[in-house]
Amino acid sequence: MAALASSSLQAAEQTGDKAGADQEMEKISVTGSRIKRADFEGVAPVTVITAEDIENSGLSSIAEVLQSSVANNGGSLNGESDGFTDSASSVNLRGMGANRTLVLINGRRQASFPSAAGGTSNFVDVSDIPTAAVDRIEILTGGASAIYGSDAVGGVVNIILKKQYDGAKVAAKYTDTTQGGGEQFDLSYLQGINTENSQTLIMLEYRKAEAIQTYQRDDLYSPAYYQDEDGDTRWGAGPYGDSGASSWGAWIQDYGKVYTDDKYSEVDEAQCTNLFGDKGIYVEAGKYDCYYDKYADRGLQSEYDRVNLVVNTTYDLNDDWQIYGMLNASYKESTKYKDEKGFGDYFYQDEVTGAYSYDKYEFEDDNKFQMRRRMEEYPGPRTYDTQNTKASLAFGANGMIGDYELDVSWSSGYALYEKQNHHMVRADALLGMITFDPNDTDASKWYPNNKLTTEQAEALIGDSTKKSDSSMHQLQAVFTGDLMELDAGTVGFATTAEWARESYEDTLDETTMSGGFIGMGGTGGKGDRDRVAVAGELQVPLLADLTGVKSLDLSAALRYDQYLDDSDVGGATTPQVGLSYRPIDEVMLRANWGKSFRAPDMHRLYSGLTRSFGSTSYDHPTIPNEIYEDSYDGFNSGNLNLTEEEGEFWNLGVVANLTDNADLTIDWWNIELEGAVKTISTDEMLDDPSYNKNGQFNDCATMTEVGYLTELDDDGIENIACMRKGPINSAFEASEGIDASFNYQFPETAAGEFKFKLAASYLLKKEYQEKVGDKIEDQTETDYFPKWKSNASLSWNYEDFRATITYYYTGEAVGTDLFEFEDGSEIDDHPDTLDAYQIINITLSYSAPWDGKFTAGVKNLTDEMPPLYDIRNDEHNDWPYYQDRNSSYSAKGRSLFFGYSQKF
Repeated sequence: MAALASSSLQAAEQTGDKAGADQEMEKISVTGSRIKRADFEGVAPVTVITAEDIENSGLSSIAEVLQSSVANNGGSLNGESDGFTDSASSVNLRGMGANRTLVLINGRRQASFPSAAGGTSNFVDVSDIPTAAVDRIEILTGGASAIYGSDAVGGVVNIILKKQYDGAKVAAKYTDTTQGGGEQFDLSYLQGINTENSQTLIMLEYRKAEAIQTYQRDDLYSPAYYQDEDGDTRWGAGPYGDSGASSWGAWIQDYGKVYTDDKYSEVDEAQCTNLFGDKGIYVEAGKYDCYYDKYADRGLQSEYDRVNLVVNTTYDLNDDWQIYGMLNASYKESTKYKDEKGFGDYFYQDEVTGAYSYDKYEFEDDNKFQMRRRMEEYPGPRTYDTQNTKASLAFGANGMIGDYELDVSWSSGYALYEKQNHHMVRADALLGMITFDPNDTDASKWYPNNKLTTEQAEALIGDSTKKSDSSMHQLQAVFTGDLMELDAGTVGFATTAEWARESYEDTLDETTMSGGFIGMGGTGGKGDRDRVAVAGELQVPLLADLTGVKSLDLSAALRYDQYLDDSDVGGATTPQVGLSYRPIDEVMLRANWGKSFRAPDMHRLYSGLTRSFGSTSYDHPTIPNEIYEDSYDGFNSGNLNLTEEEGEFWNLGVVANLTDNADLTIDWWNIELEGAVKTISTDEMLDDPSYNKNGQFNDCATMTEVGYLTELDDDGIENIACMRKGPINSAFEASEGIDASFNYQFPETAAGEFKFKLAASYLLKKEYQEKVGDKIEDQTETDYFPKWKSNASLSWNYEDFRATITYYYTGEAVGTDLFEFEDGSEIDDHPDTLDAYQIINITLSYSAPWDGKFTAGVKNLTDEMPPLYDIRNDEHNDWPYYQDRNSSYSAKGRSLFFGYSQKF
């Protein structure tokens, strides 16, 4: 069942109507129902993005196309911002979470990305779907659990690949940014092989993209020395020039003054320059004197090489039966640039033997030291390297059994993700090498304010590695057709039976898992589960051709999913009911209601116990206007006691063909989910005294529930000793909004054909409540969820020339932060508002007589950069200085592209 399709689809429908009312239209399958039908309108809103739309958009990837959709809201991955999933991208329909958006290719499930986003949530990576192979994208916005399964809470994205092609086509495209970095080259080859009984498409695509680093964006970097209010020289970077350099340059504390007369040992200006070169920032007015420029080398966009292969084939056995198969494979190597490794840690020395330890309880009497250091002596730049390998195979048969259609298919998907975090610091090697005596003459020892020798650097340097894989296997049968005739029309039905098995294994190297690298933790896990499901749908025409009732149709679906795993989730039934009412042919009113049921992510259940190192800061309990920095040991694991997420969704809408050339849709939608699973943040835990487990547990490693323990530091200040994090079932999450679209085909003129498209979404609310009894938080007022999102396009076509201008708008976004005013007073919960973000793309093309096509254009014509926090916002000087969790924002700036394709 479908809502508004593209204008071209509607034009085809209107042309068919004009050709003759008695002509039977071909029934098609559109995302939202298993039942094939003749029209494109139904109870569930569906947006269709064609290959032509994608080509004219100026967008360079399927990930960008999906993330620019008005239905994509809230946090989603853009391949740059998440350390667990470097180079991966996701889509987040209705802001309900990427893990609650079902992504299909040719109507079939894909293996989840092997490494969970944020170390918690599973999702499907959309970053490596080849643009050249996509025929169209159908986005069903709203719950569809009764049709597709329990994980379609926010909606469904169905990416449909081309099935056939006549001849061959070679295409090349070059893109470069005007600010520097991000150069991109695309090359694709498309080959169609068609016979009397078969159609085969082969597509090969290669893409190479260069990195963008912070130093290449003056608006985000801009380092400079300046004079503060007291006349002292300072150094700052960032849009406002007040992002201070890292204090982790070179600095030592000898608490007991065992080896030095002064507790603090800083390096002088000459030593600072000798250790860190141009990245050494010497500021005598600062607390530590020698600082480190941590911003210049950070990566805003990774560099990568990617190759894709798609083979899609069908073979007609006879007039009634067809067999088909599809292979989709990709390999991607990516490099993300990072600032050099920095760390700070405490060391304890046995007063008897002189041995060092990180554990203050290992010795009866000890001397305490602290150091901070950047490992600039490590050779070469510091990078995170990843390799993504994906393959999916599907095959099946489709045909008629009497008057009914049967489709039986098997699909398998596999994904492998490998990652190497370079320039780590080996904890054991450092203990054997460290000395806090500046006069130690042992050549094998290293005093941290001195430069590392080549041999010492080689002994300390290490790579933290991750190897993760996931798989999805599914057997599916769909039986559909016409059930019976009623006075108002034909009753259609579809029944579905499915079996699926998904598994994953997320593995870190032994050193990382055991905490052997300083400042490096990780989350691993392993698990599998089976799912069986049966579903049925009906389309029932209730009334037709009456006064005031052109048609009244009922759509109903019922599905049962049973999960077979180690949790107690079990199974559930999800219903869905909808009505579509046409008072006249040109207007349809629709209403839809259903329930959702979703089992927790695999990684939420099966992630193993891992240790990490966390930190937070808050107002100093004893020193006014000072910040207390609190570091603690962190522990994280899955939770087999999680329960299912249960919810409901509604939508009401109207679809109208205003004229032969204009159409309009307006839809209100609402999604509510109870028991939504999330990992509680450090701040949320500290704000709730019930998470303080003092007296209940002795250590976090054996703690059986989420919480934290405290201890007293050397100054008698209570701080966090350790924290046990993990997933919990939060009480409530909801999203509500209004969507609208308008399409207009201008009357043909001597100057050519013009077409206008507009889509907009207004987020009425995005609510979250952690647990029953808590205040319900509207994230549109606290968490930078933009209320408005829209896009529009105007296209022109004249003979062999075509031009399209597209406009993408992300509205203002409000968040709650702490502002400091000139009088020094502080106001809690004062809203900061990020400005609206607007992008204009222009695409031009010319089709040559020799079957060649030239394309050129500009993306982000006005060189728009992401909106910045208010200078009074506590986060205003936090890199990268904008809301990088919102994938609508990009720091690429303006880019130009040129392309050529040739058909054979």
